[in-house]
Amino acid sequence: MQEILTKYFPTPMKIHERIKAIRTDAGLSQEAFAVSVGLKRANYAQIEAGKQNPTLQTISEIVRIYNKSYEHVIDGTEPGVKTAPNIAPIIAPIGETRAISMAPKVITVDVSNKDVITLVPTRAAAGYLNGYADPEYVGKLPTMYFPGLSGGLYRAFEIRGHSMKPNLHSGSIQVGQWVEKLSDIRDRRVYIIVTKYDGIVCKRVLNRIKDDGKLILISDNDNKSEYPNYPVDAEEILEIWQWRRAIIAEIPEPGAIYNRINDLEARLSLIESRVSTKQLQ
Repeated sequence: MQEILTKYFPTPMKIHERIKAIRTDAGLSQEAFAVSVGLKRANYAQIEAGKQNPTLQTISEIVRIYNKSYEHVIDGTEPGVKTAPNIAPIIAPIGETRAISMAPKVITVDVSNKDVITLVPTRAAAGYLNGYADPEYVGKLPTMYFPGLSGGLYRAFEIRGHSMKPNLHSGSIQVGQWVEKLSDIRDRRVYIIVTKYDGIVCKRVLNRIKDDGKLILISDNDNKSEYPNYPVDAEEILEIWQWRRAIIAEIPEPGAIYNRINDLEARLSLIESRVSTKQLQ
């Protein structure tokens, strides 16, 4: 059994000095460095001055472009365990800027420093609501590799229930990519949402954060009396992951349009058979 390593930061990190050192070591001006990591100079200057936290995307670009580790950028430790910044939820007033900035609190890697995807099975779903930010708890969960997915920003969830039939069946394992801001959520895409009161759910989402401070969760199941749409307040969301891959428990059933096509084809076949029978008489 592979040993899984985790790392967690309980308090906000001051990393502006390390980022500045990376820039100066590269011999770049603030403007050149900002452009290289996809920022405007004014925004980068705020980060370097310690007045603004860098996003995980910015840190990831620094790691990628300047060949650093997450550890080195975040807390100056030697490379070994990949981590993500502990950016607490920031809730802005309803309006143009309303969004929640979240980061996965724990990322797991194996002993060879290769990212592994943590799997949250159904039996662990209730505990995950309390332990998602606890490195000891997450480190005990099973892990998996998935071709084409790496970087530590993925998590897998075993889904129970029939709300997403016919496309996603109960018992399937859904792999999601971490979403940094609720404002990034796109309408009618499938997401895995970890909420304070409804637990872990897999739904299509309508994003109404800007106007109403809510997400509307939609089931694919046509039985809307049993699986109605419902809103979730932004403040209730602990984590959200965009659906990327799945290990399906069953082959999806044909959709309604295919059922109608099949029925039409069957009827035509019966008519052709009757016509052929009459011609032979």
